[in-house]
Amino acid sequence: MASVRCIDEWLTEVDNLALSSTAASADAQAGHVRAMGVLMRMRPEGLDGEHMSPEMEADVMRSVSMGAFESAALRLLPSDARMMTSSPGEGRHLATVRLGGQYGESTSTGSTFALALVGALALSIVDHYHEALGVM
Repeated sequence: MASVRCIDEWLTEVDNLALSSTAASADAQAGHVRAMGVLMRMRPEGLDGEHMSPEMEADVMRSVSMGAFESAALRLLPSDARMMTSSPGEGRHLATVRLGGQYGESTSTGSTFALALVGALALSIVDHYHEALGVM
């Protein structure tokens, strides 16, 4: 089992990615999707939820290298996740993610579908962790 410090550091990285995804330009989406893939694979032991296999991470990276950012972002979602997306206006996208066992849902915006989904997934992971601790 990972130490509390390791989990806290990982969650901080995930939270920072959520925040930066909201403000990122479309040109940055490849890096954000890749970063989320790496973080999902490196998920510390002791956290609820699915770990991403190296094979699945490689699949995400292949999709990104082909410019299929939306497909890559969708592949990041755990199998028990639920999501909803919309476009509240030109150049803005909205994504909501609810992980299995999560009471609430987490929503984020982005300049692209992939950035909004990465942000919502990252927030959902952090929110789910805090729900499990009873902190929210």
